[in-house]
Amino acid sequence: MRQICYTCLIMAKRSGIAGLSAYVADFKGLFLVGFMAMAAVTAGQLAGPLLLRSIIDQCIPRGDVQGMLVRALAYLGIVVSMGWLTYYGSMTIARLGLKVVTRIKKDLFAHFLTLPVSYFDQHPVGELMSRTESDTERVRDLFSNIGISLATNALFFIGMLSVCFVLEPHVTFYIALALPFALGFVIFFFDKLRNYYDKSRVLTAKVNARVTEFVQGIEVLKAFGRVPWAEAALDRDGTTKRDNDVRSSLLEYSAMAGLSFLIGPAFMAAVVIFLSPKILAGVMTLGTLLVFLEYGRRLFDPLMSIAENVRSIQQARVSVKRIFDILALPPEESSGKTEAGFKAEIEFRHVWFRYKPKEEDWVLKDLSFTLRKGSTLALVGPSGSGKTTVVSLLCRFYEAEKGEILVDGKPLKALDLGAWRRKIGLVLQDVYLFPGSVLENVRVYDDGIGRDRVDAALATVQAKDLVSRLPGGLDAEIRERGGNVSAGEKQLLSFARAVAFGPEIVVLDEATASIDVKTERKIKEGMDSLLRGRTAVIVAHRLSSILNADQILFFKDGRIAARGRHLELIESFPEYAELVRLQLLGAAESTEGELAAARG
Repeated sequence: MRQICYTCLIMAKRSGIAGLSAYVADFKGLFLVGFMAMAAVTAGQLAGPLLLRSIIDQCIPRGDVQGMLVRALAYLGIVVSMGWLTYYGSMTIARLGLKVVTRIKKDLFAHFLTLPVSYFDQHPVGELMSRTESDTERVRDLFSNIGISLATNALFFIGMLSVCFVLEPHVTFYIALALPFALGFVIFFFDKLRNYYDKSRVLTAKVNARVTEFVQGIEVLKAFGRVPWAEAALDRDGTTKRDNDVRSSLLEYSAMAGLSFLIGPAFMAAVVIFLSPKILAGVMTLGTLLVFLEYGRRLFDPLMSIAENVRSIQQARVSVKRIFDILALPPEESSGKTEAGFKAEIEFRHVWFRYKPKEEDWVLKDLSFTLRKGSTLALVGPSGSGKTTVVSLLCRFYEAEKGEILVDGKPLKALDLGAWRRKIGLVLQDVYLFPGSVLENVRVYDDGIGRDRVDAALATVQAKDLVSRLPGGLDAEIRERGGNVSAGEKQLLSFARAVAFGPEIVVLDEATASIDVKTERKIKEGMDSLLRGRTAVIVAHRLSSILNADQILFFKDGRIAARGRHLELIESFPEYAELVRLQLLGAAESTEGELAAARG
């Protein structure tokens, strides 16, 4: 993977579409075959009028019926061959586009996996999906549609001018002078339409976002009677898009009809004006006039296609640039080669951190503490005080801006990143479950972890009853994002996941915040087994999970305002004592509510 990403990095330094050459080079056979097939089609388009010229100028004057029949059959053969070659060439180029785009998507995804967590914090999933899907599909179109059309139309123009120049150089010279002006005018027209097209894409995205938002929140809309509002909002956006599309369609089709009438007939009229005197004078044949008229009849469509292709290529260049901008991003820093050992302690020494270097507000300010192996450290305090940031620094999702983190006296950033993270079992408040079986969700598709080990992990966190209730047990299917299990059950599975991987350090980040009291009691029963012999860092929302912690750090405004054990802090730090009082009051009210419900 590292080699792939290094190659991507080199390619990304190239500008625009030129950077695609490295991808196309791997499939140059398909490119050459497809190009030759389309070139043959263009040759057939040019040959047809020449055969008609031969019939008119040679066979008809001599009464050569056999010659006419041979040429007619040749013309028929060209038409049939063109049809087959068009199909074969289009399919070949389409295969090329699919192979190139598949390779790009593979490299993009591989590179995504090497990027730091900070990148994903700054870029929402929808944006990344757009980069992967929409932009790469534009690249596919560049090969499958735009490339074919542009190549064949350009070849047709070059071939047409070449044939006409051989037949009548003087007239062809004037035609060649006029064509760039006609092409420029058409490109200018499409450029004016671009604003409508761009607005249509924005409105389409807005409508799609609305639909997704309303479908996902349908229960809320129904519960609060906001369905009519949702319908009205979607109708407004849909109406705006419809009006924009109607205006662009009217402009496009009316202008195209006008241009078609002007360019095609104007060319043919110019041909007749210039060539008729020569025919009457006997210095040019009627068949030559037919060739010019046939080419003129076909002139408008290629001209419009080239103008559209130029516009599409500009859009494709933007997509290609965005793709290569991602591939140019440096991968996550993993230069540390020191063995990731942990035998004594982890020390945060005067650590300062902020998420954006130019921000004045530091999230962590001069943070210093020590976590000894086998001990339990709890982090408590108000939201936004820096607790979760400590976890992110410990997992090396981010690097401290000032100060350092030491593991047995060695800088954390000097340790092998992959080996260090394998020592950590991270359990978050927002649990992500994959669509798949319970077994695969616990072992995260690691075949090295057997069913017995998963069973033991579930038993440790008191989740065997949960799994036994599901149809299929370990093989029961979990819906996307765990849609068919409760928040508490998700947390139980995430605990089992941590146990199954046997980490040395267990990190619980608000891991019991979404769990009801009854479920929390079940987890508490297995917590001692989970933490026995392991180092633990607990970001606590509920203080019941940290009563026996070896050290509690109370965070406030990015600093450690107090530290000590539970009873020590109750006696010495009023804010902690107040937090405990509120927690105990809430727990008592919850218990009374449960008893009342049971009696009811």
